Amino acid sequence: MTSTLSERIKLARKHAGITQKELANKVGISQTAIHKLEGGGSRSSRKTIAIALTCGVDPIWLDTGRGDMALSGTSSFLGDADSSGPGGSAQRTYPLIARIPLISWEDLTRFCGQVRESFSPDVIAWIPVAPKASDRCFALKVPDDSMEPEFFEGELIVIDPLMTVGHNQFLVSREGSNRPTFKQLILHGDKKYLKPLNARYPLIEVKGELEICGVAVCKYKEFK
Repeated sequence: MTSTLSERIKLARKHAGITQKELANKVGISQTAIHKLEGGGSRSSRKTIAIALTCGVDPIWLDTGRGDMALSGTSSFLGDADSSGPGGSAQRTYPLIARIPLISWEDLTRFCGQVRESFSPDVIAWIPVAPKASDRCFALKVPDDSMEPEFFEGELIVIDPLMTVGHNQFLVSREGSNRPTFKQLILHGDKKYLKPLNARYPLIEVKGELEICGVAVCKYKEFK
């Protein structure tokens, strides 16, 4: 792992094959600011994501040094040439914006409710998503057909444990020591219910303490 942000920014810029001035113009800051970042004069920057996307590198790697510098299938915003797709149609390779870990329901059962420092599940795969939620997001596979037709078994859902919980939201939660479940939260007066969208499954009244593992913010699906 590259130890400093300054070294990673310099590597990212060289990876993109651009000068400090070109990078500065693309991200909307001065060349002096880029020079200070690469020289260690500045230890942080609000432009980290913009720098990563401009250079075509993983924003998580640039910010923390974790993972690989470049994700497969990505390029920098500076690449103007489009490639040719089927039938000669133009195609552009866009950079991935962020990625989150896909974990198992077994690991979620162990780690639900744990503080950030203790949340260390095994990563099954990395899922690309837009940065519309917190950096504690993770992905799960929909475990059954209880949430059809909106969520089908095997689809990937992105869960944010820091999202504020409200009526009608889709969330992963558990009552007491039960196994976590993916359902819609229904608030009616002082009562709480977990609602499956599939009419074949019964409405669940929450009678004890409900522990929220996270709120579903989106789902991800690839077509092979």
